[in-house]
Amino acid sequence: MMAISDGMGSGPRAKKSSSTVIKMLKRLLTTGFDKDVSIGLINSSVNLNSNEETYATIDISVFDRNNGNIEFIKNGACPTFIKSNNNVEVVKAVSLPAGIVDNIDLVVYDKDLKGGEIIVMCSDGILESNEELTNKEIWVKELLENIETDDIQRIANILLQEAIDNGLGVAKDDMTVLIAKIDKI
Repeated sequence: MMAISDGMGSGPRAKKSSSTVIKMLKRLLTTGFDKDVSIGLINSSVNLNSNEETYATIDISVFDRNNGNIEFIKNGACPTFIKSNNNVEVVKAVSLPAGIVDNIDLVVYDKDLKGGEIIVMCSDGILESNEELTNKEIWVKELLENIETDDIQRIANILLQEAIDNGLGVAKDDMTVLIAKIDKI
């Protein structure tokens, strides 16, 4: 499993929100709670314990090695990109982050994989760094399509550096990139 949570705003308060969500997710899942129940509990906790406007996105990718399937669970999260050679598929959902509403409707997608795919998850600091485009995921999709390497650390570095370059060398928001390569099924 890979997971990203992005708290509202930037800096220490956003870090605290996102860290809390990830810690809760890890604890709930490792103690045997179902993914849907865990996210519902996290949403309720963030909603009830917040005495001011606080929310955090939840973006989870769960790979099942037994059947070669990957499941994407998105709650207010940025698109996930699936790179296979020079082809990039975008997995996105429109939903509100945890803590905004009492009950959440999780958006869940699944996909069968063949092996060789590269899964790219990122926070909105990456996507929003390009202020010229209305459709924010286009620049990431095109960048990933043109990257020739399958070295995931190099891909992460290129994506992060490009996002910083979009801000003329200054990161205007917190930026997270999480990448995994599915070698074989």
